[in-house]
Amino acid sequence: MRSWLKKFEISNALNDRKPFSPAVDQAIARSAEVRRFAENSTSLDRALRSQLPKPEASASLHASIMGAVRAARRAPAAESQPGWPRWIPVSGLALLVVLGVSLAIRFSPNAGSQAGPADSHTFAAAGSALELGGSLMREAPAAAISPLSDEMARLDRDLASTEQFLLATLP
Repeated sequence: MRSWLKKFEISNALNDRKPFSPAVDQAIARSAEVRRFAENSTSLDRALRSQLPKPEASASLHASIMGAVRAARRAPAAESQPGWPRWIPVSGLALLVVLGVSLAIRFSPNAGSQAGPADSHTFAAAGSALELGGSLMREAPAAAISPLSDEMARLDRDLASTEQFLLATLP
């Protein structure tokens, strides 16, 4: 495992073109495998750097690139098309939606019914419902808390009687 880490450090040092750290130098001196790896890596690095290919651009490459650039400049702009053909499907869909909603409203069973005159019985029922709701809101906290307060009173009474029993049994 350590030799792998040393090999990794050697590879990184060769990639970054910097000298080995003292720890890597010590590992190279101690291990034959790491030393062989360092030597092979160094020789391979030198061989690859000395044989870098020097590609040559063909003479016609520059001319063809410049010709393409000039042709792109001279290309005519795209013809603009009128916008109304794009609005035909949208307006047709909107018309269908409006027509469907208007037909649904016209032929619904409740469309012809009108609200009749309000009678006092309806207002009295609504007033009694509001009054009942108000009284419920006033009485709800007391109804919710009363069982808890009763239980607390019983608990206090039990603790008092337990205290009296324990005091009576002590000498």
